[in-house]
Amino acid sequence: MRRNTWLSTLSCLSCATLLALAIGCGSSSPVTSKDGGAGHGNTGAAGDNTGAAGDQGGGGTNNTGAAGDQGGGGTNNTGTAGTNTGNGGAVATGNAGATGTAGAGNAGATGTAGTGAAGAGGPPACGATGAACCAANTCSNGGCCVAGTCRAAGATCGGQLGMCMNGACGTGMNACGGIGDACCATGGGGRGTCTASGATCSGGMNATCVACGSAGGACCGNAASCTTGLSCQASAGDGGITRTCEVCGSAGKGCCTGNTCDTGLACANPATGARTCENCGAVGGACCAGAVCQAGGACVGATNGTGGTCDACGGGGQRCCPAGGGALARGTCDAGFACTGTGATQACTACGAMGAACCPGTNGGAATCDTGLTCGRTNTGATMCGPCGAMGQACCPGANGAAATCDTGLACGGGGIAGGGTCGACGGMGQACCPDPTGALNGLCGAGFQCSRAGGGGGGALRCNACGGKGQACCGTGAVATRTCTTGMCANTGLCP
Repeated sequence: MRRNTWLSTLSCLSCATLLALAIGCGSSSPVTSKDGGAGHGNTGAAGDNTGAAGDQGGGGTNNTGAAGDQGGGGTNNTGTAGTNTGNGGAVATGNAGATGTAGAGNAGATGTAGTGAAGAGGPPACGATGAACCAANTCSNGGCCVAGTCRAAGATCGGQLGMCMNGACGTGMNACGGIGDACCATGGGGRGTCTASGATCSGGMNATCVACGSAGGACCGNAASCTTGLSCQASAGDGGITRTCEVCGSAGKGCCTGNTCDTGLACANPATGARTCENCGAVGGACCAGAVCQAGGACVGATNGTGGTCDACGGGGQRCCPAGGGALARGTCDAGFACTGTGATQACTACGAMGAACCPGTNGGAATCDTGLTCGRTNTGATMCGPCGAMGQACCPGANGAAATCDTGLACGGGGIAGGGTCGACGGMGQACCPDPTGALNGLCGAGFQCSRAGGGGGGALRCNACGGKGQACCGTGAVATRTCTTGMCANTGLCP
């Protein structure tokens, strides 16, 4: 009787143990994560059933950990993705799990990137040392705006104005350009300037620098600029004599710099009165007063600035977007397209490729073509991209305005910037000198020749000439006294005796 009781008790304990193990290993309870990681158990593995998604991410399947709320999936130990891609979290820059592989959302700084595209970055267009001053005379890090260019704090302002310090030039009684200081280089009649951010010269005798650019304040400088979100507008009631910085870009407000408005608005141009941002000019809708459309639209069918409909513009095969300057002015197109044709026949066509129109340059720069091509003109005067760099072809334009280039072993004859010459042989006797890749020498020549000017050191074009012999140029590129000849010493003329 006692033995049976003992066996019965042992049987019950064994069943309970097996049941606990079954629950621990095969539980289908979801494991959620707030940090983008998988389950945090010793193994980190989910059950056979699909792991439940986190707050904002989709879970993987078959032994994958649950996705985090910001797009991270994968198990804790192996980091292997499930058979289905985990959905990215609602946050656009969702972080991946600390060790798991990210799902389709963008990965964070410690995860693997998802399929979303990374944002493009770039240097500031203004405000940095050596760059143009931003609106309202603004330079970064305490720099000084001198003649429209930012000078670094601690550097000279030039023109005997002293050193730049916290936006002002000079120190003590000689300081100028800062708010409360005298205007720099005041020559009577208020022709002085200010160098500090948000400062403008009051004008008149004993002119001083006063604050500008803020809402309700004076406009800055001759450019009449203001801080971001404001524009220089005429005050009501005085005939436009007084101009102050006011909110711009929103409906009913003045247009911002460049006649721009907030998204969904256009800078209307009525026959009388100031230009304001209005809810009109959308593509497919009626044009605003003055035949104006929102960005990406061109007004068609207007008469004397009224009526008309906004058609899409700027894309491939579409009409060119208006650029100002009248109907005959060259319009603009989206990147990768050029405005070709004349007058009403202008249209946007693909540019930059072989035989295609040249792409317009940026910021007024020279027209461009794809790598290995140069921009030339046809018999009709139109620009066209053609081959460059090979023997007998036009020289390829140099990068950032540098000297024109040719293929290795060739030199650009006829000289010039932006592909002005023709590519020919170089390095041989009497041929042009090949360009030195380091830029340290005037040019390079083949064995037994030296890049020199006619007569050893005189004028004329650089050519590859024999050196060291009687009557020939001395060999070497340094001072005349350091050059060598086959016999004797190099004369002051740069010729060998």
